[in-house]
Amino acid sequence: MGKVLGVLIIVIILVILTFMLLRYFLKNNTLRKSQNAIKEGGIAELVELHVNGTKQFIFIESKSTDRPIILFLHGGPGQPIPFGVSSRGVYPDLAENFIAVYYDQRGAGKSYHKDIPIETMNVHQFVDDTKQIIDYLTERFDQDMIYLSGMSWGSIIGMKIVEEHPEKIKGYFGISQFVNNAENQRLSTEWLWDIAVKKNDKKLKEDLASFGEPPYTIEKEEKFSKYISQFGGDNYSDEKVKKANILNYVKPIFISPDYTLKDIYSVLVSGAKFSLFTAKELQKEIQQEVDLQTIRRVYSPIYIFQGKHDKLTNYDLSLDFYNQLEVQGDKEFITLENSAHYPNEEDFKIIIEKMINVSKRK
Repeated sequence: MGKVLGVLIIVIILVILTFMLLRYFLKNNTLRKSQNAIKEGGIAELVELHVNGTKQFIFIESKSTDRPIILFLHGGPGQPIPFGVSSRGVYPDLAENFIAVYYDQRGAGKSYHKDIPIETMNVHQFVDDTKQIIDYLTERFDQDMIYLSGMSWGSIIGMKIVEEHPEKIKGYFGISQFVNNAENQRLSTEWLWDIAVKKNDKKLKEDLASFGEPPYTIEKEEKFSKYISQFGGDNYSDEKVKKANILNYVKPIFISPDYTLKDIYSVLVSGAKFSLFTAKELQKEIQQEVDLQTIRRVYSPIYIFQGKHDKLTNYDLSLDFYNQLEVQGDKEFITLENSAHYPNEEDFKIIIEKMINVSKRK
């Protein structure tokens, strides 16, 4: 028994050392590329800001500071994957065409701290935080407006910024656009019920019937989400289509030169736990109160990217929201044919290419 334990300890030590050495090598390689970009007139800078009483971080990356600004709002809340501060060097095409700004929101990743007042974890606060970030960016780079992108949870903040501050937004890109949780659950439960009928799955039928009327309680929401995942409503694949590689989403946090081991822990454990479980009022607000269907007209161009198979932020609901939305300027709904909630590699390319093409329009 003692020998087995000794071997196990040695193996664990070797795994940790291997991880640390690999992380050191990859971090330095990423930093070296950033330094070369800076020498050529670009920018690659981690910025600490004090935003509404808390310390928050953004990472700014561009080949040139005369490019248009684009600010990314990650999903979650509390999960800065993708498009968080760990994105240094991850999206070179964005850095080529924009001043790309990646933001770890309040309570997420590098912006997680134990002393964040729990009462500040609400949608209004996140919107105001984002406004402060936008003001910092426009002042620093002497630009009047920015492009804004929100993914999933981030799309709630994004649409509210567009509604409240159109004078600051040159164009909005919604990825896996959230609309209304109760209606989303209703539509996606109908989809699951059709599956249960086709498969004659009595257990699934019983569970779905037990949920009652949406919005579901947190406990029922967890079971509902597991079924969505089981049947590909979050990450789609078939005989011709590969799933989104979630490892590619997560990998940057482990090798980012801008993340300490503590920051990695915040992404995976402490920050996620704080935002998803401790901040119960925020979760209640998202589940029961946020309704973007009340937004009927906006004054900024809108581009929505939605996975055809998305049942977490239901495709049909997002399309209905888009169709009913009056927009001053360009308006476009881009169906990601081979993805659900998480865009796969090919559809991710479509998103980035579209952003670049929009930025080049006169």
